[in-house]
Amino acid sequence: MLPANYELLKQELSKTIPAKRIITNPLQLLAYGTDASFYRLIPKIVVQVHNEEEAVGVIRQTGRLNIPVTYRAAGTSLSGQAITDSVLMVATHEWRKYTILDDGLKIRLQPGIVGARANVFLKPFGRKIGPDPASINAAMIGGIASNNASGMCCGIDQNSYKTVSDIRIVFYDGTILDTADDNSKKTFQEKHPEIIEGVGNLRDEIKANPHLRERIKQKFKIKNTTGYSINALVDYENPFDIIKHLMIGSEGTLAFISDITYHTVVDEKYKACTLMIYETIETACDVVPLLKQTPVSAVELLDRDSIRSIEDDPEAPAYFRTLPETACLLLVEIQGDTAEIMEQKEKKIREAIVSIPTIQPYKFTSDPKEYNFNWKARKGLLSTIGGLRKTGTTCLIEDVAFPIDKLGEACVALKELFKKYEYADAVLYGHALDGNFHIVFSQDFNTPSEVQRYADMMDELADIVVNRFDGSLKAEHGTGRNMAPFVEKEWGEAAYKIMKQIKQIFDPNHLINPGVLINENPKIHLENLKPLPAANEIVDKCMECGFCEPHCVSEGLTLSPRQRIVIAREIARLKALGEDTARLKQMLKDTKYYSDETCATDGLCGLACPVKIDTGKFIKDVRHDEASDTAKKVAGYIGHHMSGTTSLMRRGLNFVNAFHTILGSTLMGGIASAMRTVSFKMIPKWNKDMPKGAHKIQNTIVNDGKPDKVVYFPSCINRSMGKSKGYEKGDVELTKKTQELLERAGFTIIYPEGINSLCCGMAFSSKGLKEEGSRKSKELEDALLKASENGKYPVLFDMSPCFYTFHEAYTSDDLKIYDPIEFMLDFVMPKLQVKNPRNIVTVFPVCSVKKIGMEEKLLELAKMCSKEVSFVESNCCGFAGDRGFTYPELNKHGLRHLSEQVPADCKDGYSTSRTCEIGLSEYGEINFKSIFYLIDEVTR
Repeated sequence: MLPANYELLKQELSKTIPAKRIITNPLQLLAYGTDASFYRLIPKIVVQVHNEEEAVGVIRQTGRLNIPVTYRAAGTSLSGQAITDSVLMVATHEWRKYTILDDGLKIRLQPGIVGARANVFLKPFGRKIGPDPASINAAMIGGIASNNASGMCCGIDQNSYKTVSDIRIVFYDGTILDTADDNSKKTFQEKHPEIIEGVGNLRDEIKANPHLRERIKQKFKIKNTTGYSINALVDYENPFDIIKHLMIGSEGTLAFISDITYHTVVDEKYKACTLMIYETIETACDVVPLLKQTPVSAVELLDRDSIRSIEDDPEAPAYFRTLPETACLLLVEIQGDTAEIMEQKEKKIREAIVSIPTIQPYKFTSDPKEYNFNWKARKGLLSTIGGLRKTGTTCLIEDVAFPIDKLGEACVALKELFKKYEYADAVLYGHALDGNFHIVFSQDFNTPSEVQRYADMMDELADIVVNRFDGSLKAEHGTGRNMAPFVEKEWGEAAYKIMKQIKQIFDPNHLINPGVLINENPKIHLENLKPLPAANEIVDKCMECGFCEPHCVSEGLTLSPRQRIVIAREIARLKALGEDTARLKQMLKDTKYYSDETCATDGLCGLACPVKIDTGKFIKDVRHDEASDTAKKVAGYIGHHMSGTTSLMRRGLNFVNAFHTILGSTLMGGIASAMRTVSFKMIPKWNKDMPKGAHKIQNTIVNDGKPDKVVYFPSCINRSMGKSKGYEKGDVELTKKTQELLERAGFTIIYPEGINSLCCGMAFSSKGLKEEGSRKSKELEDALLKASENGKYPVLFDMSPCFYTFHEAYTSDDLKIYDPIEFMLDFVMPKLQVKNPRNIVTVFPVCSVKKIGMEEKLLELAKMCSKEVSFVESNCCGFAGDRGFTYPELNKHGLRHLSEQVPADCKDGYSTSRTCEIGLSEYGEINFKSIFYLIDEVTR
């Protein structure tokens, strides 16, 4: 039951915002209220706003009712600045608009755009945004600006503070200021003269205090996000310039950023990096000031423990495991516009540091495999280290900065601190060029003594950073709740007073993200600590960083992988307490749909996760544990009668197709929709691209006598599904088309014995019916070994998902199995000539193609067949085997932006998964089918 004023807020908001975006369900509140920090507050209401008008409405109504409100985008922040126990306003979906300005010299971005996407928009112009945090593939522009996030290469010269051009902000009373619009500035000055005057007074107060002014200048010579960006009061005279820059790093405590315009920076054409290994961390730190004088773009320091956390990665160099225990690594990057410039830069670097020897020779590399591993390993360090912690403990990260000439001494002091407080797993790494170090360690918050240990360590850390080295307690991660008690300690009374006045000027009612950055509670960093109980060994290492979320098809519809894990942990916690509460019962009920039924289990989250957590496998585990004995018996029956099942499917599809032919798409759609409704969605969804039944495969060998032989395994889906209405008049079903294509390429085609009874097992394993899925995979493996004469001939799968499923399951080293893309490239295209290339086609890489790293090969194959290729950027389509029929909202959500990516003059799309193609055809507004049809057409 909501408090009265929150209930009133909900009623008022529902007048302009759809009810489904005003969230009060306990499960969703917990899920959406979670960020990447080690704190937890559960909001009373989450409001998903889709535009500025809605945001203004929320801000005005919360202000009118005296209700605190917190603004949030991706929630990848680490210091507790994006959580609340009041109202959480989320600005992510639909906040994706952008405008390229001045031929790429500027870009205007809404807050819901992921940082890496902004760089995709700018790539054709040879530009990028300045900030480059390690979380750039998940962090959104709103958070990047609000936290003044920096990163590997941007330092203090290309962060949001230095590169902001203009900003559009919504103040506490709903007033909008656009600093790029003179009329907006004039109107704002008339409406809020007290803000303009207050900012001017603070500027003048600092100007009249030379000691404070110099203190501020000195503090911002290294990275610093502790407190507000009060350097704006020193760097700028005009109040609007000051306001613009005060918003950067304000952590959503002063106003809501509805869009921001950045000056972009050059994205150099050439990039190379190297790993310099030194005997000790002190020696590595001695090298940093020398590198600072050279044309390096980035210098990242990794201590021995950091290296150890990644040395077992399959791509890691073997020598990582043999380094001395005292060793320290510097990852050094250079960038340039030409190869000659790169050579000159490398020469200067080598000359500058020649006096300090490395353990082994180093070389700069641009090789994609080595280069990408080096940066992938560095950017994923936080989560990788977090994945090594003991289950039930929290992964903490502190983010400090020191003057560069004191780095070595500071490192020794930090190492001694870890030893004193027995943080044996603590690692040290970071942006050495800016004196910025990240300290990562695991912490058990389950006992008062452990909490006290953390408190004592933090007090001494603050003393070391501030009093001994005059550094920054927060360099780039934002103050948040984590460091709020120490802001005055770092800055002193005078500067802290200025910061409190800033908060009062912009938030006179103290309702905007209260408790963050300015907080009088000296123990706030020890309160509201997030529990992380064991839930399942697949996901227990998750630190809830959110890197997975941009890759999840159900994110924004129901739950993301991170949110699924959050819910699983809470259920495990409540069960461990022995509670049989209404909250637990409701959560268990809701999790069935939100977590299980709408998870595509596609595994793309595992590709983005630094510790490779595949939440889809976890959900399959859940399905397995909850599967009834009846379900397992039915699975066993179907598995043993696969031929009859596919035959039944063919007849059923033909039956439905006959009605479709007679009734037409419109009438058929209406009847099917009505039947699904009255059956309470028990009847699967029908759409106009539902195929008719396929023909049963009869022969075991086709085109016999040809010297090249291939074993062809047609999936049970393609053995069941024939052509759709949208196929061209002369088209045949895929199994027949594949046969024709292979015959023209000169292959003898061998079908495994009992082909109509075989299955890769995906139909069972995806539903958690592991035993039958494994049995079918083993049955198929035996059949393929026999058909290929123990691997003498290659095996072709005609669907990528089936190939991937079998690829994960089979055990024989003799079998040579091929995805449809790779087989066409390696075996078929060399034997056929492209005679009639298409002008333009659209290609969709299904999730299994992404997981096996076949995207580039799919693009290569498509480019052989068409002059222009539109390559769809998307996650899983959401069809997820049969969920496009049973939970069509997942498919609709996954492909909601598909039609925008299909060029107006493109009529056909191609992929490598039959069921996915049904959904793609519906939402892409063009016909999608197997890429085999394209290859056959252009080579005839």
